[in-house]
Amino acid sequence: MTITRTTKSGKTDHKETIEWKKVLYERQGVKDHYVPPSFLKDLRKNVNLQKYELKDCILSSTALTQEICSIVIFIVVFLYLDSGRPQLSIAICISIAVITLFLYSTLIFVSPSNDVINELKSAAIFLISGLAVSPILKTLTETISTDTIYAMVTVMMLVHLTFYDYGAKAAIVSTPVALNAAIFGGVCLASRLSTTYDAFALLIFASDIFVLSAILRRRVQTENWKICLTVFYWSTSFTLLSIACPLIYLLLFIVLLVCINFICPLGFYRCQKYKEYVS
Repeated sequence: MTITRTTKSGKTDHKETIEWKKVLYERQGVKDHYVPPSFLKDLRKNVNLQKYELKDCILSSTALTQEICSIVIFIVVFLYLDSGRPQLSIAICISIAVITLFLYSTLIFVSPSNDVINELKSAAIFLISGLAVSPILKTLTETISTDTIYAMVTVMMLVHLTFYDYGAKAAIVSTPVALNAAIFGGVCLASRLSTTYDAFALLIFASDIFVLSAILRRRVQTENWKICLTVFYWSTSFTLLSIACPLIYLLLFIVLLVCINFICPLGFYRCQKYKEYVS
């Protein structure tokens, strides 16, 4: 880009054409805010910009849906165990035992052959230690009010949802923080149960739904399996909520899941046309 600069030599004005340079330390005869037409010639927009299809946006949201449903299922199971009905508690404990056996068997089946012994050792250690510390749980929170426990559990579950690994590469993702928050919330709820066996069953169920099922879900990345798992979590949480809670909670839960799975992905998909990546 060339510019014309006027200089004075005695009583005569001389005009000279010089090449404009993008420097600050040299006077070029133009104003400080001067910008030539060629200033943005190297600007590139939306280079290698990745756009997502609506189907991909909806499928990506299923990970959050499954985790929210897991928390709801866990809370409803706690409410059933805390209802004070022995027959219902026995049925739930048997169901948790069957679920645990199924999840461990599936995990061992899909794991490499050299990891089977380690998986069995870890399971045995966890079961024995969980049964040993279950009587102690009742004395941990005796001086803490139930409302405080529920508030603490709510905060821990929100922390779990915030730091959980949904498959995206982000700095906020921390699997240890998410797992510890969920297990701590489960321990707090287990300390409020009346019997040792109920507390032990709830701890086992916490490991089932927050650890074992999460590992298996990460290994299932196909589109059909994601849809099937989401439908399973939806139907299970709907059924349990409809039995244990008033209708208003079920309706609010349905609205929440519809927003997460359909409205938010649709809004993200439509807002992609406004995205500009400058390089």
